[in-house]
Amino acid sequence: MRVPCCSVCQNRYDEEERCPLLLQCGHGFCRECLSRMFSASPDTSLSCPRCRHVSLVGNSVTALKKNYAILALIRDSRYSSDDEDEEEENERAFNENAEDEENDSRQRHGARAASSSGCGGGRIEVGSHQEVKLIRRIGGESMRPGVEMWAATVSGGSSGSRGRCRHKVVVKKVGVGEEMDVVWVQEKLERLRRESMWCRNVCAFHGVTKLERSLCLIMDRCKGSVQTEMQRNEGRLTLEQILRYGADIARGVAELHAAGIVCMNIKPSNLLLDANGHAVVSDYGLPAILKKPACRKARLECESTITHSCMDCTMLSPNYTAPEAWEPVKKSLNLFWDGAIGISPESDAWSFGCTLVEMCTGSIPWAGLSSEEIYRSVIKARRQPPQYASVVGVGIPPELWKMIGECLQFKVSKRPTFSSMLATFLRHLQEIPRSPPASPDNNLQYLGTNGVVPPVAYHSEVALDDPSLLHRLVSEGNVNGVRDLLAKTVSGKSITSLRSVLEAQNPDGQTALHLACRRGSVELVEAILECSQANVDVLDKDGDPPLVFALAAGSPECVRALIRRHANVRSRLREGLGPSVAHVCAYHGQPDCMRELLLAGADPNAVDDEGESVLHRAVAKKYTDCAKIILENGGCKSMSILNSKNLTPLHTCIATWNVAVVKRWVELASIEDIADAIDIPSPVGTALCMAAALKKDREAEGRELVRLILAAGADPAAQDTQHFRTALHTAAMINDVELVKIILDAGVDVNIKNVNNTIPLHVALNRGAKSCVGLLLSAGANCNIQDDEGDNAFHVAAFSANMIRENLEWIVVMLRYPDAAVEVRNHSGKTLCDYLEALPREWISEDLIEALREKGVRLSPTAYEVGDWVKFKRSIVTPTYGWQGARHKSVGFVQNVLDRDNLIVSFCSGEGREAQVCREAQVLVDEVVKVIPLDRGQHVKLKADVKEPRFGWRGHAHDSIGTVLCVDDDGVLRVGFPGASRGWKADPAEMERVEEFKVGDWVRIRPTLTTAKHGFGSATPGSIGVVYCIRPDNSLMVELSYLPHPWHCEPEEVEPVEPFRIADRVCVKRTVAEPRYAWGGETHHSVGKIIDIEADGLLIIEIPNRPIPWQADPSDMEKVEDFKVGDWVRVKASVPSPKYGWEDITRNSVGIIHSLEEDGDVGIAFCFRSKPFSCSVTDVEKVPPFEVGQEIHVLPSVSQPRLGWSNETPATVGKIARIDMDGALNVRVAGRESLWKVSPGDAERLSGFDVGDWVRSKPSLGTRPSYDWYSIGKESLAVVHSVQDTGYLELACCFRKGRLMTHYTDIEKVSGFRIGQHVRFRSGLVEPRWGWRGTNPDSRGVITGVNADGEVRVAFFGLQCLWKGDPADLEIEPTFEVAEWVKLREIASGWKSVGPGSIGVVQGMSYEGDKWDGNVFVAFCGEQDQWTGYCSHLEKVNKLLVCQRVRVRNSVKQPRFGWSGHSHASVGTISAIDADGKLRIYTPAGSKSWMLDPSEVDLVEEKEIQVGDWVRVRENVSNPTHQWGDVSHSSIGVVHRIEDGDLWVAFCFLDRLWLCKALEMERIRAFKIGDKVKIRDGLVAPRWGWGMETHASRGEVVGVDANGKLRIKFQWREGRPWIGDPADIVLHEHDDQ
Repeated sequence: MRVPCCSVCQNRYDEEERCPLLLQCGHGFCRECLSRMFSASPDTSLSCPRCRHVSLVGNSVTALKKNYAILALIRDSRYSSDDEDEEEENERAFNENAEDEENDSRQRHGARAASSSGCGGGRIEVGSHQEVKLIRRIGGESMRPGVEMWAATVSGGSSGSRGRCRHKVVVKKVGVGEEMDVVWVQEKLERLRRESMWCRNVCAFHGVTKLERSLCLIMDRCKGSVQTEMQRNEGRLTLEQILRYGADIARGVAELHAAGIVCMNIKPSNLLLDANGHAVVSDYGLPAILKKPACRKARLECESTITHSCMDCTMLSPNYTAPEAWEPVKKSLNLFWDGAIGISPESDAWSFGCTLVEMCTGSIPWAGLSSEEIYRSVIKARRQPPQYASVVGVGIPPELWKMIGECLQFKVSKRPTFSSMLATFLRHLQEIPRSPPASPDNNLQYLGTNGVVPPVAYHSEVALDDPSLLHRLVSEGNVNGVRDLLAKTVSGKSITSLRSVLEAQNPDGQTALHLACRRGSVELVEAILECSQANVDVLDKDGDPPLVFALAAGSPECVRALIRRHANVRSRLREGLGPSVAHVCAYHGQPDCMRELLLAGADPNAVDDEGESVLHRAVAKKYTDCAKIILENGGCKSMSILNSKNLTPLHTCIATWNVAVVKRWVELASIEDIADAIDIPSPVGTALCMAAALKKDREAEGRELVRLILAAGADPAAQDTQHFRTALHTAAMINDVELVKIILDAGVDVNIKNVNNTIPLHVALNRGAKSCVGLLLSAGANCNIQDDEGDNAFHVAAFSANMIRENLEWIVVMLRYPDAAVEVRNHSGKTLCDYLEALPREWISEDLIEALREKGVRLSPTAYEVGDWVKFKRSIVTPTYGWQGARHKSVGFVQNVLDRDNLIVSFCSGEGREAQVCREAQVLVDEVVKVIPLDRGQHVKLKADVKEPRFGWRGHAHDSIGTVLCVDDDGVLRVGFPGASRGWKADPAEMERVEEFKVGDWVRIRPTLTTAKHGFGSATPGSIGVVYCIRPDNSLMVELSYLPHPWHCEPEEVEPVEPFRIADRVCVKRTVAEPRYAWGGETHHSVGKIIDIEADGLLIIEIPNRPIPWQADPSDMEKVEDFKVGDWVRVKASVPSPKYGWEDITRNSVGIIHSLEEDGDVGIAFCFRSKPFSCSVTDVEKVPPFEVGQEIHVLPSVSQPRLGWSNETPATVGKIARIDMDGALNVRVAGRESLWKVSPGDAERLSGFDVGDWVRSKPSLGTRPSYDWYSIGKESLAVVHSVQDTGYLELACCFRKGRLMTHYTDIEKVSGFRIGQHVRFRSGLVEPRWGWRGTNPDSRGVITGVNADGEVRVAFFGLQCLWKGDPADLEIEPTFEVAEWVKLREIASGWKSVGPGSIGVVQGMSYEGDKWDGNVFVAFCGEQDQWTGYCSHLEKVNKLLVCQRVRVRNSVKQPRFGWSGHSHASVGTISAIDADGKLRIYTPAGSKSWMLDPSEVDLVEEKEIQVGDWVRVRENVSNPTHQWGDVSHSSIGVVHRIEDGDLWVAFCFLDRLWLCKALEMERIRAFKIGDKVKIRDGLVAPRWGWGMETHASRGEVVGVDANGKLRIKFQWREGRPWIGDPADIVLHEHDDQ
């Protein structure tokens, strides 16, 4: 009888692991095989290995039915003899179509025969196994023609004997060519076999035999290779795999080198995996033996083909070949290579380095390049594989990637040996935990189940002298077991003394008391300390007492228990030379623990070996509460202690903006303590100087610190060490008005001088701090004080006026002072007048000229030229030659200079049509002044005081911004406006230049700019900078980070950009190949945080794992969007390839973020993938999310949707009914019952507008939509006339002829007007579009007609005829229909028993004659009369319906109509509703006639579970329909998909979605960012380990993944957030802090 075996593994069925199970197609396989296949399945289904039918399995293969027929055979039948087994196996083995695996019994039988056939020790003697049977060809196409790989068997012995054996092997079949020296090849192969036979971690080579015209190289058959393992792991290996495989390979190659064998062909496909999963080296030494017989290079060099070896003849893989192996390199002929020796053992190091690069990154070295291109890169350009640069970012140890870099050295002598590499691998393997971590985020060993495990009871049978027993009981939290064990030890029944039990150390060198303190369990600590022999200060192997562990755990209870046993609170670590325990507490930031220590006698002013006090530690870590405790307990003296960096705690408080600590110190410290610390200089200045110089993002804290320090007695004259500025100088320079006020209010002299005798007024004028200049002048700043250069305020202002236009205005202000020293000369011999003469005369205003004249200063006469722009002086009443058609404000254009006193000027003159002519006029030079001209390309607008332009309106508005197209010869401007077909003529006197920027604005040189008015210099288009100042002619000076001086430009040559800010996350733009300040180890995927911004825009960026900040030009950087879980994203168009490759993602793919990692990686769910797609946050951008209810169709460019058509066509339009968590759109199509699934990347939203919709321009659109709305107005309404496929809409307006075209994204829907609605005029309306025509602002009426273009006809009360109007002039009067349910608003006053919140039913409307008076009648239950009041006092509420279930609100103490035997817990059904809203409720219990007021009840609705809800299995479900799998009752997950009553739930510890029925789950509260949480009481071990946390830890949720995984920031913990399973976490609303 045939033995029942699984057709996959060929192993016999049994009743346990190999239990026979049936798929839904009827085919059966063993449980072990099905479990293995199911674990690789991306979902809850499984494809039959035989017929490919897909069976729905559920969550575990145990849900499948057992094959009871085979189980009966297993139980009742007896198997045949061993001879029958052997006969069946022989038939299978020699059948070419049979499976490759053999039966276990056959393997045992073969092993017995081996001893008599030369098969001992795992080696096969080829001479005694002459029969070779090729079964099937394996592997891909070989690089070498004529070489094939076969799975085969070799047999030996006689066919009829019991000693006959057969072995599974792999045969490399090499064709024998005419030019091959067969004898030489066989000799070399035999030598290779002998030399390698004792090497470990190599694929055994058994020898060679001839088969027809081929040589058959016989080798062991292995289970796979490193390459297949990489493919199974989606391209890359884990760190543990890299280390383990690397150690195996390094050991194998090292032993081959010791045997004199050079591998020559190390690559992932040649690194095989044996039956134990160890990596072994194969194909070693074969390239040199099986090389091409006739090599072209050997013939050219007249070298023997036997000794010759090069790339062409060895046929090595170019991606892994060392430089010296490409061609026969000889030292005497080629000096290019240092130490060139040709192919050697060092060549294997290069190949191994390339292999490690691929194992780490998943990318083949030199991928995408041809052999010739690789040759040029390696030999000519001497480049390493570009993929090596990506090794740094994959999380491997620095020593390992440094070793890989050494393997890729071009000088072979610098490459490491394989023995040294083996040592490196083994050293790092020791740091890898034995059990694989369940989460890569915590890097902690997996510690078991998620549920609460009851404490293990202590058994007296256990030997009491087991040194690990007490540790185990403490680790389990078994308090009773600890007490029991210690009591039995005290009673004398133990072999070992109590002291040895208490002081025994675990492998980590810690005693049981250390572990109890580390756990933060005061019960365990007290249980141990109950023993009088317990040493409370016992040290672990690192010299730390238990008190240190209690402080690290943050348990004040444990600290208090140790102190009660007289723990030494003044002890120091490192054998008394290191920090004190108070330092340890400050480092962990535990305020309660610090209080206990200090009250017990710890020194608050202790200093460690680095010169830092306890207060230093607390302040540096920003532990404010802890620092306050130190100050309150005698630590105020520490503020004057300098550490090794010459910083006091006060300096550190300033640097960390810690106002609270400084304020508390000022309150507590004595006058002597304050005086000792307040003025101690740091490397950058005193505390006052540091506080005044705080950056803009911390200016509020800086002001408060300055106020506190000045009030405490700080020296205001102290200067910083770099710029020699006092606090007032610094405040004036940064233009901080509030800070200047604070300093002046503190009594600081406004004319305080620095070391250069410069006063704050000089600094403010020189920097253009106009707000501070006015404040300083008003505070009494002296304009005449001169600095060391002899400059007073007038000199400074006039000298910098060519850069700062406001300074000319300040000169006018200062000239009004009676003692203004305008004639004083500085040390360069210049006066104010000398500086002003150097400025263009058109910059000098009439106010300045008059102010100078009053002081007796006159400037030289103005020289005029043809083309100058002039205007009449304001002091001219009547010109000498008359006005000649000009006006007082007219601006003219100099046409001719007659002589030194007379000019011919062209003015625009006349009114209306006459204004089209410009007339020439003769004027005197003394009657006009120069004005700054307007030029081509400048942006201009009408002046505010112009009511009607001289040349009339041309469809633009008063605030329209245009561009000067040209300036006519007569001075008339031609201005172009957006949407205008031609230029508009403008009088220059009516136009002014647009002020587009201000000082401090971030701008970018327009990328399309080809020429600049003032020249580019070293600036480049696209550069980003900061406006340094604005010159009097409105041109800009822009600071660029890479230029030493500001760049001069016109405002039109730059464009505004969003500024960078401190704390912004940024990365290098993908379009930037090389940043301006070089890479320095960063890549496009590196994400950093801006920690500082220089004045010229230079960004100082902090990048994780980089020791020093990185500098970057802002034009090279872009902000990383603030992503959160749930955002819809796609790959940026500028990204050539995501961080980890494209896989099956395209640029059009749209997904949802499911997880955000701290290293900048992001996990994105796409509906066509089973696993999230990993990439960098720099690779993606946000896209507008799809929403339920939107209408969509498939994009016209999509021929085949990702999820298929399902009977739809490209013309199908549907409405989104549900959205899965992976972004799959479930679309409702008319005429179909089932939902159509569409990938969001294939879908396109329809506009959502229909013909007849009322619309208006979006308020958030800015000053201008995509089409011209100036003639319409933002408040105007339009009606959709037609909808086009391109997304554009045709709109009809009642006041415009023709149609208006706009895009649907520019408009929004509004409520339309309907016949019968009550209307009134819009609030704030000045005048209707077509006049009042008998109405007034208080008129009310009813709409009687609405046209297709929106025009309405209204019957106003008191008006005889219908009134035609624009709907934008009207608003709907809030009214209610009869029988509508309404609620009284809070603004309404009470009436009888009715008050705000009461619910009633509308009964009618109130009229005075034929006019509605605005009141309505409402019936409230319990009142006989109807309420009458304004509609504005009511709001609509949802009407309750019969059969709805309700309960009384908890806020209702006593219902209006009584309880009638019910309570708040009673739930009833509405059986009837009266006309006044009174509810009649039916309940199974209590009175049958329970009546309730509708305002007293809440609806009781059983809300269905939706996608995104957090759920767990109901307690009453003993076994889910689709089995438990790894889920339990305590597990918490998130619903990702719903279909036909089935839920697919994501659990954070499962790779696939868990399938269940909706009725089996219950909704629970979701964790949200910001929740205060703690670890669940009674939990033995969190799913991913404790980390540094204990049951006493309190934290805040800072991240929630889409599968429920929580990222928690615990108090007083730095670094990455703690990763937790939501089932391990509970809310903690009442935090101790």
